[in-house]
Amino acid sequence: MILAALLVQADPAEALRVELASARSATAVLQRRCAHPIRAEVDRTQKPATPEQRAHLEVGPAEPVVYRSVALKCGAVSVSIAENWYVPARLTPAMNAALAGDAPFGAVIRPLAPSRRTLGIATQRDDRSIAPYVVRQRAIVLDGQGHPLSEVIENYTPVLLCLPVQP
Repeated sequence: MILAALLVQADPAEALRVELASARSATAVLQRRCAHPIRAEVDRTQKPATPEQRAHLEVGPAEPVVYRSVALKCGAVSVSIAENWYVPARLTPAMNAALAGDAPFGAVIRPLAPSRRTLGIATQRDDRSIAPYVVRQRAIVLDGQGHPLSEVIENYTPVLLCLPVQP
């Protein structure tokens, strides 16, 4: 346990990995590190959910799943590039309308008391293939009753490691 604590102190990417793995919301982690509101710049490219993702989301082949690729920004700087496949039928009309704009997914779904089930998380030290990012996380986002809302792949940029963590 002491060794793990020392590793986290010595390796900022490992500290971020630990923080993300234990967080209910990646957006909240980013907001603790950013003095500005986190905002999303959405890439409107479409990418269908794979059969594996549909299984994770517990939806059939005909149920709509929306893809959203975003650069989450702290001021003018990208701190995360994320891909998100979500089930619009499990969100309110107001949430779906907000997601048509540039609001971060985590901020929009906060009223649903989300949590995360991590499918995989790695630092660049563990997996050099994630470069130029320092941490990559794949997770299922669940609502407060444990129903899958989305599957995300989040890539965190090196600049995030330089931002101070707010209490």
